Amino acid sequence: MMSTELQEDNAVRRNLEESSRSLGQKAAVAESRAVAAEGDLTIEREWRISLQESMVRDRDKIAALTQEVESLKSIGQKYLALQEEQHNLILQYSDAQKTLEEVGATLSENKLQLAELLEKEARVSEEIPNWASDKDATSCAACAKDFTIARRKHHCRRCGNIFCSACSDKTVALPGNTKPVRVCDACFAEVRLT
Repeated sequence: MMSTELQEDNAVRRNLEESSRSLGQKAAVAESRAVAAEGDLTIEREWRISLQESMVRDRDKIAALTQEVESLKSIGQKYLALQEEQHNLILQYSDAQKTLEEVGATLSENKLQLAELLEKEARVSEEIPNWASDKDATSCAACAKDFTIARRKHHCRRCGNIFCSACSDKTVALPGNTKPVRVCDACFAEVRLT
């Protein structure tokens, strides 16, 4: 009996050893799977961290781009306003050019009218005096003193006669002259009376 029990015990022991080996192999396979799973988990964590960092960077980029878009919208609105202002300025410039052309035409017309008036006034006003010749004059027409190096000849711009400095030292404004001019005492008195 013993031998049967021994054989049974041996068979049980062999079964147990085979089960133990089988379980050991299964445990080794499970352990290798666990190690592989742990490696995969580590890689997944690294990817998750990388993706989170990438998301943060993308959010920052999106925020910067959104701000840039807003800035560009503002610049676009300013550009449109400037275009409208330029259009208005071009219209104003065109109107000003037309006005200048009209004023120029009116000015030309007025200049012609003024020239005609001045010409008429010159004809109506006293005629230009006939100036006495310097060569023929030897003495002052008013005081009859002889001309010398010290006593020089001067034409009266109104009557045209030749006088010494003392007899023609006054000035008056005459038509056709922009500044007062030298006249003799007689012409000065006549102009003052009129």
